Amino acid sequence: MSKAPLRVVIVDRHAWYLPEIEKEEFGRIGAEVAVGWAETPSRPAAADEGWPETEEERRRLSRLSSDYVSLAVTTEDEVIRMACGAAAILVVRADITARVMDALPDLRVIARYGIGIDNIDAAAAKERGIAVVNAPGFCAREVADHTMMLVLALSRQLTYLQDGLRAGRWLRAVSPMRALYSQTLGLVGFGGIGQEVARRAAAFGMSVTAYDPFIDAARARELGVTPVGFDDLLRHADYVSLHLPLSAQTRQLIGERQLSLMKPTALLVNTSRGALVDQRALIVALESRTIAGAGLDVFETEPLPVRSPLLKRSDVALTSHIGGYSDESAEQLRRMVARATADLLAAGAARR
Repeated sequence: MSKAPLRVVIVDRHAWYLPEIEKEEFGRIGAEVAVGWAETPSRPAAADEGWPETEEERRRLSRLSSDYVSLAVTTEDEVIRMACGAAAILVVRADITARVMDALPDLRVIARYGIGIDNIDAAAAKERGIAVVNAPGFCAREVADHTMMLVLALSRQLTYLQDGLRAGRWLRAVSPMRALYSQTLGLVGFGGIGQEVARRAAAFGMSVTAYDPFIDAARARELGVTPVGFDDLLRHADYVSLHLPLSAQTRQLIGERQLSLMKPTALLVNTSRGALVDQRALIVALESRTIAGAGLDVFETEPLPVRSPLLKRSDVALTSHIGGYSDESAEQLRRMVARATADLLAAGAARR
């Protein structure tokens, strides 16, 4: 009697109409792939919005889309129900807790579409012998590009100039507008993404400093980066850019005290995790002119609430947690995660 195929469930990506990439990778080991929202009667309304009319369009969007269902839909109970019998679950934002793991006795692998794994209880997974998979480095160049885009937008007063044009003002001189080659970029975190940002900043002639408790000094010298202490970086950098994972130690790393150390002309850039910054303290710092502005791709609450004071400020450049996206990175992410998960499931099956 043949064994039933392994079940793999994609928990919270509602716009991947046809999970072809995943089916390709898991098909190698004979596993079946299900899209969780498609099997739930309470699927989000957005799942049906803009449904592509043709198979070709569904296939194209399925490879590129990075939409996801709301956290309200992917509660612990919903994840448990969606993933019943799953050997592996693939997740973006839903919290995968010890309770979820205990309710899924067949679970062998938890895979996150992304770099960080802060929504997965990794310690609980380890205790239960469940492997955790992510995709380190898959979008380092995209995030570095996006970081520099925000630096440039702030440097060249893009938001203010756009607002002026829309209000009928033709502005030919705006101050402050400092040349980037006269400025210092301070990197908080000097891993793969921080190093990619350093390369790009050097091309603009910026001086670059970096703080990282595990900094590779030789790598820093190679890239022309000066290692400094955290407080020194905050005091002297014209741009402070965050490139750290979210953990208990880094949550709200940038708060009232840290913002007060920054120069009143300094700007904060965050393309990492929203919770690295105490957003309330940041808003106060902007309102009091403690710092000059911010470029943010990530927020404590996502999506950013429509009433957020940040949306009304011309000294803030905002994007919608899209820093890691490109057509290429979207496909690479999914293939990396699916392939690694399939390999782990195959290795586990071989041992049994």
